[in-house]
Amino acid sequence: MIDVTYLREGLPTRLMRFGLLAFILVLLLFPFIEMLSTALKPRSTLYAWPPAWFPAVPAWGNFLAIWSDVPLALYFWNSFVIAGGATALATLVGLPAGYALARFRFPGRQLFLYFIIGTQMFSPVVLLLALFLMLNAMALLNTHAALIVVNAAVALPFTIWMMTAYFSSVPVEIEEAAILDGAGRFRILVDHFLPIAAPGIATAMTFSFVNAWNEFLLALTFLSDAKLRPLTTGIYSFVGRYEIQWHLLLAASLVAIVPVFLGFLLMQRQLVAGLAAGGVK
Repeated sequence: MIDVTYLREGLPTRLMRFGLLAFILVLLLFPFIEMLSTALKPRSTLYAWPPAWFPAVPAWGNFLAIWSDVPLALYFWNSFVIAGGATALATLVGLPAGYALARFRFPGRQLFLYFIIGTQMFSPVVLLLALFLMLNAMALLNTHAALIVVNAAVALPFTIWMMTAYFSSVPVEIEEAAILDGAGRFRILVDHFLPIAAPGIATAMTFSFVNAWNEFLLALTFLSDAKLRPLTTGIYSFVGRYEIQWHLLLAASLVAIVPVFLGFLLMQRQLVAGLAAGGVK
């Protein structure tokens, strides 16, 4: 359908709008352009003055060197294990919790919902010492399980809130019909609620995965074994005591964001639908 208001606008107004959008786009992409520029520079030109935006001879070998200078493939695997485990745990706990909050009425339910979303205001840094002592007492320090549990706990409030909003929008008649057919609560959740709430589940899982994939401080604190490091702390190996290998550091950083970028491209429709429906509710 043609936007009549847009057609009525004069050419100067449209040019100003496109110019503003182009400026915002360049502003948002500038950090990535700078990362790519530095990642393609040879080591000898990193501190050249005046700096060149793009080297005359791009050093594509930097993207090969990062795989041999550090065990980048191992760091990738560790990040997938941690992020995937945290996402699975947050989803497995958040789905039944969201269903219970959406369908069962009990004293303090609304207050509990506000408490859940209120925990999002507190950074895990505030609880860093307490988490360290707790994980140490449970003999979970220097294990992937520690990061999986903590990252899942960080993502759980958003997951529960999103699932509660989605499950509340499901008509009660669907659930009543399933109960009359003899279905239990678990079967109702799996057969009727999960297909309807697929966009919300995709949104919650994406949030959990990205949060765990990008996490740095907890991994730096709870892991000391180099073989267990995820990407965020693994690529920190390019930061030395006397020198920072910026070309390799930024090349590894660009490679590290590729899985998340591809994930957003593949799930953009579900993410938009999930955020829109969750926000309306």
